[in-house]
Amino acid sequence: MATTGPTERHKRVVLLVDSNVDDRFSISMLLQRFDCTIFTAHSADEAIEFMCVAPPAAIVAEAVPTGYELISRFKKESRFSDVPIILLLSHEQSLEKQVSRGEIAAVLRKPVDVEAFYRIVEEVIHKGPRRNIRTATYLMANLDDNLGEDDGYVTVLSEFGMFFRTLAPRPVNTRVGVHFDIKGRAIRLEAIVLYITSFDEGPFKEPGMGLKFVKISPDEKDLIRTFILERFEEGIGQQGLKSTTTP
Repeated sequence: MATTGPTERHKRVVLLVDSNVDDRFSISMLLQRFDCTIFTAHSADEAIEFMCVAPPAAIVAEAVPTGYELISRFKKESRFSDVPIILLLSHEQSLEKQVSRGEIAAVLRKPVDVEAFYRIVEEVIHKGPRRNIRTATYLMANLDDNLGEDDGYVTVLSEFGMFFRTLAPRPVNTRVGVHFDIKGRAIRLEAIVLYITSFDEGPFKEPGMGLKFVKISPDEKDLIRTFILERFEEGIGQQGLKSTTTP
């Protein structure tokens, strides 16, 4: 079966350096949920020691004093110059010059905003096209179009689209209606098929189709966004996170 689906990506190794235990836990959990493999260090010396053995795809570090010490060490160690550093700031501070000079890949303020962090991880670490936060799910759903109805599951969900798991995908560019529930509230939207996948593409390939929403109400979009953010924040606590959900 021909497809136009996205390519698979491997988990990237990220080194997290933060002396605050609560922040280290919450940020580590988020990075794992953003498809990263995490290693932690408590100081710049530990970070350098780790990097000499296994250079990571990126470093996420508290700004003071660890992050600045790492930047200083990197200037003297050319072998580390291509490892991007994402700094976490606890206080208001402008680092635009360091970012423009390439010393810092990105800056994020504590407490960490989940959506902003997701976009930085996608751009700096995964270097992929994703910009919209998404989560893995297993929501029962119903699809209908002029070919009839089909039951399936929403296995990846964002506020702009989804992956619909089914053994009977529609052709690319087909417009379909999708119905599913989130926390007892009905979602009714219309979408267009962007790509399709099948079992014969590989042993771990999920059969179904990627859908882009073309008709969805603002309330339904907000409900999906809140659901996704709550999934990422679940079990982490709010010590190091900035809550972006509404009651």
